[in-house]
Order: sequence, then C-alpha cells, then structure tokens
Amino acid sequence: MSRLGAEPIFDSYWAALAISGVLALLLLLRPQFGLLTRARQATFLALRLGVIGLLLLGLIRPTWITTVRTPRTSVLVMLVDASRSMQLPSGQGSLSRWQAQGEALDRSRAALAALADKVELRTYAYDSRLTPLAVSGGRLTLPEQPLGEETDLGTILSAAIQPEQGKRLAAVLLSGDGQQNAFEPQVETQDAARKVRDDFAAPLYTVTFGPAGDAAQSRDVAIERLDEQFTVFVKNELVVRALVRVRGYVKQDLPTTLTLEDSQGRREVIGRRAIRSQQDGEQVEVEFTYTPQKPGRYRLVLAAEPQPGELVVKNNRLDAYLTVLEGGLRILYLDGEKRFEQKFLRRAINASPDMELDERIVDRRSQAQWPIDLGTEITSGKYDAFILGDLDAKALGPANLKALAEAVAKGKGLLMIGGLASFGRGHYLNTPIGQALPIVIDPLEGADFGGKEPDEFFLPGPIPLVPAEPHPITRLAADNEQNLEVWKKLPPLSWANKFARVREAPGVSILLESPDQRALLVSGEFGSGRVLAFAGESTYLWPLHDFEKEHKRFWRQAILWLVRRDDLNRDEVWVKLPQRRFNPGSRVQVSAGARNAAGDSLPDAKLETVLVDPAGQRTPLRLSLDKDQWVGGLNVAEPGDYVIEATATSADGKTLGTARAEFLVFDRDLELSNPAADPELMASLAAWTKEDGGRALPAEELPALLEKLAAEPPEYEERQTRWKLASTAADAWLYFLALTALLSVEWWLRKKWGLV
Repeated sequence: MSRLGAEPIFDSYWAALAISGVLALLLLLRPQFGLLTRARQATFLALRLGVIGLLLLGLIRPTWITTVRTPRTSVLVMLVDASRSMQLPSGQGSLSRWQAQGEALDRSRAALAALADKVELRTYAYDSRLTPLAVSGGRLTLPEQPLGEETDLGTILSAAIQPEQGKRLAAVLLSGDGQQNAFEPQVETQDAARKVRDDFAAPLYTVTFGPAGDAAQSRDVAIERLDEQFTVFVKNELVVRALVRVRGYVKQDLPTTLTLEDSQGRREVIGRRAIRSQQDGEQVEVEFTYTPQKPGRYRLVLAAEPQPGELVVKNNRLDAYLTVLEGGLRILYLDGEKRFEQKFLRRAINASPDMELDERIVDRRSQAQWPIDLGTEITSGKYDAFILGDLDAKALGPANLKALAEAVAKGKGLLMIGGLASFGRGHYLNTPIGQALPIVIDPLEGADFGGKEPDEFFLPGPIPLVPAEPHPITRLAADNEQNLEVWKKLPPLSWANKFARVREAPGVSILLESPDQRALLVSGEFGSGRVLAFAGESTYLWPLHDFEKEHKRFWRQAILWLVRRDDLNRDEVWVKLPQRRFNPGSRVQVSAGARNAAGDSLPDAKLETVLVDPAGQRTPLRLSLDKDQWVGGLNVAEPGDYVIEATATSADGKTLGTARAEFLVFDRDLELSNPAADPELMASLAAWTKEDGGRALPAEELPALLEKLAAEPPEYEERQTRWKLASTAADAWLYFLALTALLSVEWWLRKKWGLV
C-alpha cells in the first residue's frame, strides 16, 4: 500500500504558499520587454512561473510513502518434565505421571500440528538441563523413560527463553509435577518466571501431573537434620539430636535407631527411640546419649525404620562423623566474679579442641553461705588442673583447700592469677594452697585496712612483660630473638600483685618479670604436681589489641606445662574440611598443614595428599601452599565414602606424621525423596504472567489451549519506506539542475533578444 504525502517547510503548508504567493506577485511588476513579441513575452513568463513552481515544490517537499505488511514470526516454547519423579503415581488410576503427561500430549497432537504451521516450535525435555525434542506431525519424540536425577525449574526455564531474546514469544508451556529437586539451583524459579513477563510480555502456562501432598499418596519418614561432626573426650557424655520429618504416619510410633560404626566396619546399636508426630508434615526431635569408652574415629548412623506404603526409603538414614579424643584435659576455674580476665581466659582455653574448662563463680555477696560445697569435684579426679582467680580463701574453706592441695601433690596442676582477693590479700597465708605456691606471702597482706587496698601490695601499671629465661610457657615465636620481639609488642599489664619474694626451693623459676626485675610469673612444684603464680589479671588486653593468637598460645602452653604435656618436639599433621557431608557434584575445599605442639607451622615440611574414593582407588590430590597451610579443592560426583590422607615429611625426608579426613557424598534419591507434586509452585510461576494471559490449567484443557493458540490471527509487522524530494544526493542534484536550467535559459534568452 502506497500513498502520497508532504512535509512542508516549518511543518506548515501556509508558509510554503505564502512564500510562493509573494514570488508570484512579483510577476505583476512587468519587466521591460521592449519590442519583444507577445510570444517571447509569454516565454519569459512561463520560465519564471516554472522557477516559482519548482520553489513551491521544494517548500512543500512531497513524500511517497509505501507500507509493507509481513507476518510476524512467533515462537512457542514447550517444556516437558523428564525427571525421575515422573515415574511416581499420577493419581489417575495406575498411570504414572510420565504416562499421564504422554497421554495429554497425544490428545494434543492435532492442535500441536496446526500450531506448528503458524509458529516456530521449541520443544524440550528437561530435568536439570534441557534436551531438544523432535516434533513430527504434532507428535513429540519423548525418551522411553524419565531418568533425570535432578529437577531445576528455574535454570531450565531461564535457559529455554534466553535464545529467544528479540523475538515474539507467543507462549511458554511448562508441564511436569512441579517438584524443584536440585542440590544447587543456578536460577531461582520465581526469577525465571518474572523474566518471561518482563522480557517478553508472554503468557506462561503450567500443567501439573501428580497428587499434591495427600497423606495417603505421600507417606514418608525422612531424617532431615543431624550435625555432620561430633567431637567428645573419652568417657564424656555425648548428646546427639536430630529432626525427623513425618508425612502420612500421624500418631503412630515410628522406631529410630542410632548405630556406631568403627574404623573396621564393626557396628553397635547405641540407642533406640520411638517418635510420634501429632500432625502431618511435622518435624519431630529425637535425642540420644552416648558415652564413648575408646578414642578413635567413628561413624554415627541414624536410621528410621521403613514403613508400609513408604515409596522412598533412602532419606530414612543420615550419617555423621564422631571423633573421640584421648586424654582430653579438663580444667576447673574458680573465681569471685565474671571479670574480663576470666572471660577471655576461658575463651582461650576452650579454643583448644583437647581442652575443656568448667567454671564456678562464687559471688562475694553470698558470704553467708561460705565456705561453698564443691562436693567431689576436686577429689573425683575428673579435673587435670585448677585455676584460682580473684577468690578469697574463706570462700573455699579449710576442707576444700586441703583437698585441692592434696590433688596437686598427687599430680594435678594449679594456677593462681592476680586479683584484689588473690595471694596474700585473699588470705591464703598459712593455708595448704599458700604452702603449695612458689612464692612467699607477706604476713601483712591479709590484714584488714578498713576496706582500702594498700598500694604497697600491688605494682602500678603499665607493666611490660619480659621473659626471664627460655621456657615452654613463654615461647611465642620460633627462636629466642623473635620471641623477645613478640613480648615487647604485647600490651603491658594494667597492674599486678606484688610478690614479697620467690620461694627458694628446687624447681622454682621466674618465667616473666617486669623491666625492674619484679617477678610476675613464677613456676614451681608441689609434690608430684606443678604450680604457677601469675601476678597479672589483664592479659585480656592482648586479644583486644589484635594479639589473640599469642593470648591463646600463652594460656594453652601454661595448661600443657601444668599437666606435664609441654613436649614441643611433638609434631602434628592436620587436614580440615569445611563440612563432612556433600551433595553429588559439589566442590570440596581442603586445607592441610603441619605444626608442632606449640602451634608453630612447619613451612619447610613437604606435604603429600591422596584422595581415596568409594571404590578404594587412590588419586594424588594437588594442593598449593598459601602462607602457612596447603589449600585446594576437588569436585565429587559419585555417592559414597571418601578419605583424604596427608603425609608430611621434613626437608631431610623424615616422616613428621600423617592425618586423614573422611567425608560423605550423599546417596539420596533426590527426585523421589518427596512423592507429592507441587501444583502451588506451578501456579505461582504462571501467576507472574497473569496480565498477559498466563495461568495454571489441568491436563484436560491442554488440547483446547493449543487449539486456541493456533486459531489466533497472526500478527503483522509493518515496515514503511519513504521517498522525499531531494532526500537523496541524486534527487537533490536533479532538483538543483532543473532550477538552474530554468534560470539559465531565461538569462540566455534575455541576452539573445537584446534585453541585457
């Protein structure tokens, strides 16, 4: 279709006519034609009218508009669920969801064939990825069985529409059971549906196959939550808690069992519990207690007994790892109040996996109940060391003080730290503990000064700490010079107790002192036990000034020395994993290294790591050195048990030690873990495109929907071509030459006929 138009100058026909009219009026001013004949006069007038006509044509700018209509190509994206969950019942007699979906597509064959003549069909089978399907005569060539291991609705929907950017999307048809069964989805389902609306303004239709959460058709018992790793000391009680999801077995006793498996594969049932849910879909907590008798590495297996009618049983079991530590140290900390030193010291000691600190705060305001009753906490032998903080001896009483001194004499460790009620100010003079300390208490310290603390028994701060001699407790760096530099950088003590003098006895040593050689940390022995007297109570300043590593190391080494485990020549190899259970296809990050007992890394050590897969095949694992540790990663796909083994050797080839870390890759049937379909999810996806006509529909309406789409009139795309006077170089030159020619002819005739 074509038509003639114009684009006048100044967008006004009146302006063009006015200019032309003015030029025409000039013709009324007759020129001097002299004796020219009428014919020649008419020739001049014709030439001038021609010029005015051309000028008028240029002012109006005539335009020839041609409109071409072509049918607009549309695309229909059709997605068919081919994941394993489609093998489950459809709720339509004996048909599976896969069969019900196939029958719905067969009924739609004619409509689909008619639709294929009008739009471009993009048909895919999907699970976690898209697989193109061939279409012939409206029949889709489907796989024989749905075998997809995961369903990632958001990712496949996004991937299906991405190639259609810039095209007209007639509709997206998504069929399946609506179950989102993906370990690590790449695109959120709702984000993908919103993209259909925002990028294409196209309708999204969803068709769901399968029953939705009916208890009779979705019966399942699943272990859903269990810690991956447990660590406990020998003969300490372990509490194991888990959550079990119950569907379809309301108010029934469901047996669960906790089994212990050792490194040799031997199994022992360590607990049985029956759980009962009060409502469908409820998470029920189950708890077991166990006291391990031998150190080692174990596996805990929590299993729920399969129930009648339960379609999926792989989720009835969940495994965890148990590490039982040998000889874990337990420390009893007694203090008169919760002060900063007590808080940070407790945190430092508990940071060590082989140490456990129990505390007892004795409130000074409850002196009416002094002395406290510690029962058998001292005499039972369960504690390896004792710490006395800012606590008056009267709070403990003669019986506890005697029992504590006897425990130290038999080999336990004792540490007393500074405070307003420590040492002499705490009335420890002439007590069994006072006699065990490696310092001598001034008899005047315990005197009553009317509630005031005399300065003569305390050292004012700040007090820098200076190592008096090399010792395992004060070793914070590898060599002596570096160690001295570290101590110089540590924040000084705010104040300290003043020791009258150091006891002169075998085994007594000053480990830390002030710059003016006042003793601050003194070690000694009492019977078979070791004793420390520390005058300070403000080492909490160290972690507050970014010396947390040194703070933890100092107090750990102090405890190790007290219990005679200060062998710094003992090396340790370690392997760490961020978690112990992984989904198939996950990335496992590994870190490993070697260090001595003091915590110093061994940078010169050579580390070899090996991955042992479920089949027992050993594969070298390459790790890269990063500062003081080796790091790397690997991808795991096959379910089963894996082991990472690390062996460290010194520069001269001496073996420093070995370590291993086990982890599990789930063997869960994710696709069949939840038998219920999810029509609500499918409906929520379609709802994003409601304004464009999108909706969720039953399978029976699928043929009618395709017929409706096929019957819709095609959309046309209109393209216009325009020709405008002088819009191209050729047109402009022709116009210019015509105008020039008329003017030139008039000038030539005027000259020829003697008018110029």
